[in-house]
Amino acid sequence: MQRNLGKYITALLGIFVLTLSGCGKTPQLNVKDAVLILSPVDTNPSALYFNVQGGPEDVALRSILSPSVIRTEIHKSSKNDADGVMSMEKINEVPIPAGEKVEFKRGGYHGMVWGANLIARKTAEMEVLFTFSNGDIIRVMADVQELDGSIPDERKALGYD
Repeated sequence: MQRNLGKYITALLGIFVLTLSGCGKTPQLNVKDAVLILSPVDTNPSALYFNVQGGPEDVALRSILSPSVIRTEIHKSSKNDADGVMSMEKINEVPIPAGEKVEFKRGGYHGMVWGANLIARKTAEMEVLFTFSNGDIIRVMADVQELDGSIPDERKALGYD
């Protein structure tokens, strides 16, 4: 009897451990590490880089919006294998596979941003809204930086230089 009880307890512990191992955290759709790199020429677009972590289902990033800018677009850079020339095109959405990280970085997917306002330049941050095909809207505060990685020069932002 005691021998069977030991086997029974061992079996229950095994089932308990297997059950707990399946209780991992469900991946959550999120956006991190957003940074706007200001163009050195105010009339040219700036670049927005960030990372999207896929959630429990496949989705697509459909838009990037900010009350601090005039216009935004999603772009993809690519290199032509035949001649090595880089090109950039506007795209309507970017697939975000479930549980996977998609990087929006130089030379790949990225946001193009026109007309970052004085508040974003002066505070070195701006609100960005990312909208997805499943209806999720994720709000992130993006750092605003000069091309060299420094925070924007307030005198330059005010038009004194």
